[in-house]
Amino acid sequence: MTTTDPAGPRAALLDRLRGCYLGDPRPGTLPGGRTEALRQLRAYDPAAYCRTRNHLSGTVSRLSPYLRHGMLSAVEVRDYLKARFPNDPARLEEFLRQLAWRDFFEKVLAWHGRGLDDDLEEPKHAVARSARIPLDVLAGDTGLPCVDGMLRELFTDGYLHNHARLWFAAYLCHFRGVRWQLGAQLFRQHLYDGDLASNSCSWQWVEGTFASKPYFMNKQNVATFSGGKWCDTCTAKCPFDADYPELQHRLFAGSTAPFGSRSAEREARNEADTPPVSSDDIGPVPTATDLVWVHDAAMSWDDAALKANPTAAAAFAFDEPALRVEPWAYHRLAFVLDGLDDLFAHLPNPTKLTLVGDPAERLTALARQLGATTLHVSEHPNPRVAETAEQLRSSFRVVVHPRPAFAEYPHEPKRFSRYWEKVAPQVLGYRPKSSKRMHQ
Repeated sequence: MTTTDPAGPRAALLDRLRGCYLGDPRPGTLPGGRTEALRQLRAYDPAAYCRTRNHLSGTVSRLSPYLRHGMLSAVEVRDYLKARFPNDPARLEEFLRQLAWRDFFEKVLAWHGRGLDDDLEEPKHAVARSARIPLDVLAGDTGLPCVDGMLRELFTDGYLHNHARLWFAAYLCHFRGVRWQLGAQLFRQHLYDGDLASNSCSWQWVEGTFASKPYFMNKQNVATFSGGKWCDTCTAKCPFDADYPELQHRLFAGSTAPFGSRSAEREARNEADTPPVSSDDIGPVPTATDLVWVHDAAMSWDDAALKANPTAAAAFAFDEPALRVEPWAYHRLAFVLDGLDDLFAHLPNPTKLTLVGDPAERLTALARQLGATTLHVSEHPNPRVAETAEQLRSSFRVVVHPRPAFAEYPHEPKRFSRYWEKVAPQVLGYRPKSSKRMHQ
């Protein structure tokens, strides 16, 4: 699909992406693109963030979907807010500390690569886990108003407050005995900001495979930080209604956690019903010696690879093999499509294309059709980016453009507290009085 072909480009693209998304096309709840990201950033004031961030009604930024897809960078969010509030460090400190979690998680991903799919540490308990999600969870019909409410928001809105994410992860892992990897996949499929680094690290933190102990909550915690949203009218038998010592004994004393009685999730689609995608759908393109690969974490016209190559051909590639294994909810796909429309409208590059297929194969075919000898890409810790770049190096010169560093930390990222102690002066411009803050 090129920008010179205006005849129903999104409909044609959706047809090519059949089998790569869940649900029917419908208007999304969140507009994608850097234009909207900048608008939301400029409208955000973190003055009440420190005091309210753990509450579902807190003044959080909701910028994470734009950060996930590179429509904004953590560096520019930090620098913009520091320039806007230059003499008010108390207003920014906690927000910037939380923003640093994203950088920390990306450093974990860069360090471990595909190893992040496995437990980073031994679990801090001996309770068995199941490799299936019970159907009542997938249907959002567990009978618990809080859990079902969270699932409704996840499936419908593509958003959950971070505290609700921790509650749900604790419920699925500890109270239902499900492996954290399945929950991380569920979040990646449905959350607008679903990604590998933040999701997998957060789920491992809850499970206790990337933390000194597992995280869990009780009813009082949920009621307090949800403002009684579910608890005030709940008549269900609450599995969280106990103090922490009792719950700890109940969950981790060696008994198997309760499972749903039904079988695992049914297949979401039939592979045989999915038509193959043509490899000849690019169409005629003008020659170009350089090609920029725009991956789904680099969707900004301010991206380093794009800024350095304003006359090169630019191509975004939907990773069809990955999406067939782990299809996105349609609202996630729509958010990225919005982002592509916005990105291509702002790029001066004469040729802008959207490809569907294996990225290395499609980019190779396109580069040869263009006569390109050099491919450009922005660095990212997602191993799929590095692996694709390595495949392309067998046929082309590949230039990886570095991203601005949020913070330098050359050590193995094991605990955020150690990381923050070292990088806080880089992020804040001063050393905070206390580098530790416990999550409630």
